[in-house]
Amino acid sequence: MEIVVMSAETHHPSGAATAPVVIPTSPELEAQIDAFAELLDNHQRFLVVAHAYPDGDAVGSTLAMGLLLEQLGKDVTFFNVDPVPYNFRFLPGADRWITDAPSEQPEVTVMLDCAEPGRLGEGFPQGAWGTTIAVVDHHKTWDPNFATTYVRDVSAASTGELIYRLVRRYGQLSSEIAQNLYCCMMTDTGSFRYSNTSQTAFRVAGELVEAGADPWHMTSHIYEDQPRERLELLCRVLATLNVSECGRLAFLRVEDAMLEGLNSDEDLTDGFINYARSIRGVEVATQLREAEDDTWRVSFRSRGKVDVSALAEKFGGGGHHNAAGCRISGTPGEVESRLVAALVEMLDQPESP
Repeated sequence: MEIVVMSAETHHPSGAATAPVVIPTSPELEAQIDAFAELLDNHQRFLVVAHAYPDGDAVGSTLAMGLLLEQLGKDVTFFNVDPVPYNFRFLPGADRWITDAPSEQPEVTVMLDCAEPGRLGEGFPQGAWGTTIAVVDHHKTWDPNFATTYVRDVSAASTGELIYRLVRRYGQLSSEIAQNLYCCMMTDTGSFRYSNTSQTAFRVAGELVEAGADPWHMTSHIYEDQPRERLELLCRVLATLNVSECGRLAFLRVEDAMLEGLNSDEDLTDGFINYARSIRGVEVATQLREAEDDTWRVSFRSRGKVDVSALAEKFGGGGHHNAAGCRISGTPGEVESRLVAALVEMLDQPESP
């Protein structure tokens, strides 16, 4: 990878500017960013959207991209079929997020943190598609024939890391944008603990802190301001814990009935799967979330050896090496049996030399 100095300056809340940081890039990625510039030059109305059931990277990416486009004088709609999760509503721009179909069709739809249109959710309105579609994403699974323009790098720690590059090229790294991008970086790296935590991730995070993202402020809102109902639900979900006979696979299950009696309509399950992955000897953790018509939303997390994106693809899904998901129909027992068979097959495959 070529090492370059990004050209834009960072602007801090005080108004002072600092020298740009040095981060790796490549001719291919720079060409993709150049192509994105043509969209900025030739269009005015943008809609920014991320995948359904948005996580921290999806939320932060949507808000940071929207704020960047507004900074450049564009008309922007912040849209998703699902609302902002409770622990991200403090982020700058979250009050702009809408879940109702936009009244005006955009010229450009910018799809974030996913590269397949089906990930936007079944309720994504046709009128929200622009005549031009751009993708900014870092997942392995993608549809190469869907969008007009792609800014895509699977080595990026988060989609926010790619938006950071766009900000440094075309905009100013305001405190509001920095907070949203820090949310992306922190949540997708597991607070800088996961294997995708690169030197670049630390360099970018350091500049985001310097630009106004306060680590404790971000951490306390995202991870340490939970409703009591979340812990009550966690107790019910942990009661479903099932570890395979080999000890390498662990399952959790979230049923609709578990939500009864909880004084909350929020999705409180984010992060539950990590309890299963933390068990000694477990290589892959799986969480089943009851959906509709005997269908389960399945999430996978691995410690590193198993590429769970390949596993998810077998069932029509996708994701990252260590985090992926899909949908499977059947009873919980049937779904677990199918997954155990597929997982054991993958675990027993000889490693590449």
